[in-house]
Order: sequence, then structure tokens, then C-alpha cells
Amino acid sequence: MKPSCLLIGGFDPSSGAGVSADIRTCDRLGVHPFSIITAVTYQTFKVFHGYHPLTREQLTRQLDAVLKHYPVKHVKIGMIPNEECLNILAKYIKEYNLDAILDPVTVSSAGERLSTENLELSMKKILFPLVRVITPNLKEARKFSGISRDLDFKNMDHLKKLTSELLQAMMPLFKEEETIQNGEKAVIIKTALKREDNVFDVSMIGTRKENKITTEFQLHEKKYIQIKGNVHGTGCVFASAIAASLARGSSLKVAIESAELYFDERFQQFIEDPKGGKALDLTLPIDHVRLMNQIKELYSYISSKRSFSKLIPEVRMNISGALPNAQTKSDVAGIEGRVTVINGFPHACGEIKFGASDHTARLLLTAKSHDPSINFVMNLKYYPELIDLLKEQSDLVLHEIKRSEQPEKVRKKDESTMQWLIKESMRKTGTIPDIIWDTGAMGKEPMMRLFGKSSREMLLKLEKIIKIAEKTLEMRGA
Repeated sequence: MKPSCLLIGGFDPSSGAGVSADIRTCDRLGVHPFSIITAVTYQTFKVFHGYHPLTREQLTRQLDAVLKHYPVKHVKIGMIPNEECLNILAKYIKEYNLDAILDPVTVSSAGERLSTENLELSMKKILFPLVRVITPNLKEARKFSGISRDLDFKNMDHLKKLTSELLQAMMPLFKEEETIQNGEKAVIIKTALKREDNVFDVSMIGTRKENKITTEFQLHEKKYIQIKGNVHGTGCVFASAIAASLARGSSLKVAIESAELYFDERFQQFIEDPKGGKALDLTLPIDHVRLMNQIKELYSYISSKRSFSKLIPEVRMNISGALPNAQTKSDVAGIEGRVTVINGFPHACGEIKFGASDHTARLLLTAKSHDPSINFVMNLKYYPELIDLLKEQSDLVLHEIKRSEQPEKVRKKDESTMQWLIKESMRKTGTIPDIIWDTGAMGKEPMMRLFGKSSREMLLKLEKIIKIAEKTLEMRGA
């Protein structure tokens, strides 16, 4: 089953926060979102008008519907409106051994309570020991801490003490034999510190090994962006990003770092409310959507042809497309898991996502550094007869690269090979050929690589290739 995550929290009609924002975050990160509502809120980006908690029956029936039927392991918890809801969630976390990330929000960004008074005390006592990660902001961390009044939060040692105090509140289960979650728990305090033009989140991971607990404290630095007023739903997005990364198999440390990067990227664009207030813009930019649709067009073409399955390499195939000004792999979209053959037809192993490709992305970025008009590449299975016929019967420009000519330092580093391959083609032909091919080497499969400026151009080239390939493969009985 596809990586999945259970998202528990309030429903926000503006979709800027709550379960709606959680769902959008997980979807963007390639994780299927199951969702459960704890309360219905009445709010905009700027104003919180109130909420109505769901009943015990309404909450438990939702939880049973998901947890009794699906193998969900990871859960992100947001708004908990009252102690009854808190106790129900604690029961299900224990019963289903859930790996829980808690955004301990009790007050909205507009300053209104999202829960009954003093729920923080029960949350710390009952829920903190059951969850793997908590993600309070500094104000929330101070409220949960019993020693916060004595601390100067501009002092790094005092911040460490605050973070450690919250981590200790999560540790009681570490003393029991049935402790789960790989012996790791973490506290991340958001926007804990500001220095000049930078702000810092701080995190502390506690790890139990051989009945001893060790801790690792880390600063997460980012550029300070001056924003007037609050941004709605930031805590939801950050905690959901951690949960999604864990659901995809990342370690706790990597999940935190990935969420920091994802959030930093999202904290660049906002949806503005004409009457005031803003929320993170979680929608895909139109140029991203356009590129993904072009890759989908190419995939639809090849997946509809049984004969194209003969052109899928043993290492599988990918189709990569780059944004016009692409600089990094995050600017290149590809098919997650590549394309393989199922029931005789080409079949995508995953979704089209930015940052999903590696080899083809590096090929494309290097090609674009020499010719910015190149925007697409895909790798195809090598057949010597097909190369000969393409030279004879098509107008495609083909160029062979001999891996034996690679410098030793390049041969040992596969990442450099992609760059060398393009540079050699440019040096010998003065352009990026339509097809760059090689006959392979020890441990390296022979390969054809097709380049193009647009999806339309790629389709025209593919039509020429498949027309000749069908005759070639029929002749050799492939």
C-alpha cells in the first residue's frame, strides 16, 4: 500500500489550517492522507469565530472506520477540543501502537482558544508520554514548561533547558519494556530564537540505547522574513510534513530536517485575504502543473503501446522534465519509482513529482547548462540494430559516448558520469544530440537517452523511434 498517514484535527472552512492543510501537505509529499475531524471550526485566515466539538460517538466511529480497516502507523494530531477527545485519542494511540506527531495547539493564530481551559495540563500529563514528536512554538513551549518563568529565551543554554524539560515530559514510556517507536522521541520548538536577520527552530532528539538516554540538540537556521500579522496554519503544515516524511520511511532526524526544508520553501508564497490575514499557499504553481501535464502526456503515449515495453531498460525508464530556469533536482519533475513493465505494457511505479528523479535529472540539468532550450530527457533500452536503422531512416541526430574513454576520477563517481556524458557530446558535436547512446561497461547497462525541447517535440521523436523499433524488434524476435 502507498505510504499513508492519519491526520486528526479540526475542520477549517478556509482550508488554511487544520485537517484541510494537513491533507494538502501530505498529498504534496506523496503520502495518502486518512483524516478524522475532532471539531468543526468557524474561522477565516484572520478571525476565529468559534468551534463545535464532535461527540464521543462521532469521533470513535471515525477512528474505528480507519484503524480497523487500514494498516496506518503514523498519525499527526492537531486540535484537541476537550479532555474527552484527549482521552479517546490516548486510548487509540496505545491500542494501535501509533507513531504520533503532536502539534500541541490550544490557541488559534487569531488568539482564540481551540480547547477548554487548562487542557494543557492534561495534554502534558496524558498525551506527551504517548507521542513520538511534539512541535510547540515558543509561546506554547513556555506554557507547557513548569520552569519557563526562570528562563531567558535569548540565552541558548536556557533554550536547551526548556527543550530538555519538555523532552523529559515525554520520557516515562522509555522505562517500560513495551516501549515502542525505536527508542526515539523529539521536541521541536518553532521560531525559538531570532538573531539579526535569521530565525531558528530548535530541536532535541532523545534516544534510548541499552537503557541509557542520550540527547542531541540542534539549531535549524532560516532567513527572517518580515511579515505583518500572523500566517494562518503554519504549525499544521510543519507537523504534517514531519509525519509524512516518517510515513515514507525517513529516520526521525531526517524527517525533521526534511520538514524544515519543505516549510522554508512554502514560507515564500502566501494567499492574501482582502480583509486581512494570510495563509501559506500550498497550491502548485501553474508552471509546475503545466510541466507535470506534459510529462503525463508523454507517459500516456508510451503506456498505451505494448511494443514500447521492449524499450524499457532493465534499470527501468524515467521521463524527466525541467522548469525553464531549473537549477537543482527540485526544479525537475519525474516519475517516482520510474516506469517498468506490467502485463506487457509500460507502467509507472509512482506519481509524477518534483525531485523524484536522479540520473535523468542530473542529465537534464547538465544539458540545460549548455543549451537552456533542452527541457526533457528519457532513457531507453539500447539495441544496436535500432541505432543503425535510426541513423539510416530518420533525421534524428545520434551520438555515441564510449565509457572506456572516461577519466578514472569520473568513472568512480556516477554523478560525474552524467556531467561528463553531456560535456563529451558537446565537445565532439557542438550541440545536444537527439540521442546520446553507449554500449555500457562493467556493471553499467547499455543505454539510449532521448533529449527534447518540448513535450510535443519529444512525442514526434518517440513516434519515429517506435515506428522503426517495432520493425527492428519484430525482426530479431524480441
